[in-house]
Amino acid sequence: MYASYWNIKGNPFLNVIDPRFLYAGDQYEEAIARFIFLAESGRLGGVLTGPYGVGKSTVLKHVMAAVDSRLRLPLIRLDAIPGGHLPMARHILADMNISGPTTTLADTLMNFGHATQHQADALTRTLLCIDEAHYLTEGNGLYLVHYLSNLRITDRRTHSEIPLFTIILAGSPALLTAIRAQPSLGQRMQIIVSLAPLPFAHTAAYIQHHMRAVGGDLWVFDQGALDALCRLSEGLPRKINLLCDTALMLGFAAKTHQITAPIVNQAAQDIGLTPTLAPAATEESP
Repeated sequence: MYASYWNIKGNPFLNVIDPRFLYAGDQYEEAIARFIFLAESGRLGGVLTGPYGVGKSTVLKHVMAAVDSRLRLPLIRLDAIPGGHLPMARHILADMNISGPTTTLADTLMNFGHATQHQADALTRTLLCIDEAHYLTEGNGLYLVHYLSNLRITDRRTHSEIPLFTIILAGSPALLTAIRAQPSLGQRMQIIVSLAPLPFAHTAAYIQHHMRAVGGDLWVFDQGALDALCRLSEGLPRKINLLCDTALMLGFAAKTHQITAPIVNQAAQDIGLTPTLAPAATEESP
């Protein structure tokens, strides 16, 4: 709608997964590389945490794309839902073509065990990615993950025992707290990465990267606008996208030559955005 006015080729701030818009800041590059290593090396599992809107789903999807192109591993991705551990288990069974009764969680898990013992030749190591995994902390969700991490099959090439699943869990910091409260599960999560909001310099670089991806430039936002974007977005990519998109639309409607701080403030008001976060940690070791 506003692309031609700002002389850009498309909308640079949609909340979609597009390789052009991956901002390869240090923490994102490191997170993607570490989780690709996790899958390539056949490790059991890892955890990706951070506040809402920091880019966990983006990292997860780029890891999956890389694993799919490089390793050709079977991939299963799903979002956890409150109290949804039984439907999730059924979903995984269906994706792996494992049959059997699924009335209860116990029945469903027995199907996995039976398949690894009697149908192992038909099973392949699988990358299981669960987003919104903080919902697994309710009920038996984390037990489901624990059970799946115990399953083993025999590698057809080396004839050695390997995990059936490499599991990546992505969720809010509450997920990591719950996992650490269960040492047996925590010891299986061999890579832990916590994403932090972007500092000011990286927020400006993020905006520049997105603008250049569609043929534009950072000049569209003056320094006051960048200061306001950093403050109001708290360095969270999802909020940056919402603010920038709304500000560009408002600037287009007002026929301004640049996006200024008052326009950004109006954008924040229009989308009901107010700062809520405290600074987060960056990376942790298991």
